[in-house]
Amino acid sequence: MARQHIPAVGISLTLAAYFILSLFSALNKYVQELGYGAPQVMFFDGLVGMICMVVIAAQQKDLKGLRPRKFMQVVLMVLNVSAAFMIFPAYPHLPLVTAYLIAFTGPLMITLLSAVFLKEKMGFPQVAAVLVGFGAVTYSMVAQQANGIAAAFDPAQMPYILRMIAGTFLFAMTQVIVRKLSDTESTWSFPFFFYIGMFALSGLFFHDSIVLPSAPREWALLMGLGVLDAASLAMIYLGLKYAKASTVVPFQYSGMIWVMLLDLVLWDKMPAVPQVAGAAVLVLAGIYLARHERRLHKDAGK
Repeated sequence: MARQHIPAVGISLTLAAYFILSLFSALNKYVQELGYGAPQVMFFDGLVGMICMVVIAAQQKDLKGLRPRKFMQVVLMVLNVSAAFMIFPAYPHLPLVTAYLIAFTGPLMITLLSAVFLKEKMGFPQVAAVLVGFGAVTYSMVAQQANGIAAAFDPAQMPYILRMIAGTFLFAMTQVIVRKLSDTESTWSFPFFFYIGMFALSGLFFHDSIVLPSAPREWALLMGLGVLDAASLAMIYLGLKYAKASTVVPFQYSGMIWVMLLDLVLWDKMPAVPQVAGAAVLVLAGIYLARHERRLHKDAGK
């Protein structure tokens, strides 16, 4: 996929992608609350997403690129699918804002993992930014409860919070691998094999619990999940085609605004002040790290 430097297009695609991704997250939560289990949601998401990636690759004249060139694609698929199995069941049990606060620690984890496995430079300011970001998320989850830590970390929610953290960490690992494979693998192969794995494993291990929808509306909801997910991924990758990662990363955090609004409109959950404060600090930490990475690439290019 040839790269074109048109930052306004890259930013617009990124904003659209994270709006669509927030709709996907809300629909995921809603569908599971209707009684469809996470494996069934993943089955339909994988099926539709896989088809969408083939259509997109064909439109981009990159069908051959869907074939894996390195074994690490298999490792990447396993990590991606494992992360999805961790995260998807957590959605109906957590407010969207809480889920996204955890999910947006991903860039902080990627920074740490890149320093360890890719030997990318990381000075004291970057370490401080990562720690501040994690601290902001912890504060927002603890301080929103009047009774402190015991009330904030509700035993009923803790398993799902831990699942979100573990899934986010696995997704961060996949992004580090994507950085290593991006020179040899097609852009569309990454989500394509993710969807194949999600479709195959959910069908293989949970086929007894997968029930076909009984009404056209439910078919539309389940199929719509895959369309929204695939559309958001395509727009994220296309955004990176037109602008550098350090340019578009700050706009990814627009997703926090959308999930706050969706929580309010759909579930009547007003974000608490600590959640807003924690999100703001997390966004600033993420933007700082993105700018630092941009400076590193500039220095490397000299």
